[in-house]
Amino acid sequence: MGELNDRQAEYIDHIATSSAVLLTIVNDILDLATVDAGIMELDYNEINLTDLLDDVSMQFADRLYEAQVTLEITAPDNLGTIVADQQRLKQILIKLLSNAANFAPEGSSIGLKCWREGADLVFTVSDRGPGIPQDVLKTVFDRFESHGRRGGAGLGLSIVESFVSLHHGTVTIDSHEGRGTNVTCRIPSATMTSFAAAE
Repeated sequence: MGELNDRQAEYIDHIATSSAVLLTIVNDILDLATVDAGIMELDYNEINLTDLLDDVSMQFADRLYEAQVTLEITAPDNLGTIVADQQRLKQILIKLLSNAANFAPEGSSIGLKCWREGADLVFTVSDRGPGIPQDVLKTVFDRFESHGRRGGAGLGLSIVESFVSLHHGTVTIDSHEGRGTNVTCRIPSATMTSFAAAE
């Protein structure tokens, strides 16, 4: 149709951004509906955790630039492997990092610390934001509860809790007003019996 002028290009950019946000919300609702219906099945595979972190950091680069924050990853050189659903594990990490970026002050950093405890993968996502008031902490996993400065549908932590629970893991939140928030997840490695049964 020819070249776009500056105003048209700006409109197209806004439309594309809004469409991407809407698609994320729709997919989140579909994921939660599938979990609620009890029909979501995990696709177990052996995952190289170092490769997973590299993939997540690359996928999250644009969001970091947009929020004007940096990401600090602390992990051993060789995290090894875990038997889990790679897509869902990546979603857990991206949702937590997005939530941290939503609260983190511009120019600050958010942290992703990963380690192993036996066969379990444990990771903490931290921000130096305003923290979460104690009364709000009780509802952070509730759906459509949004408290970030950038708004949103309030589904991110609900999805995190659902996907971690499907892996028989746990999520805990430690937050103090004025000092930031730490969200810690523990993901047990599935047994090889579960892995074989999923194939």
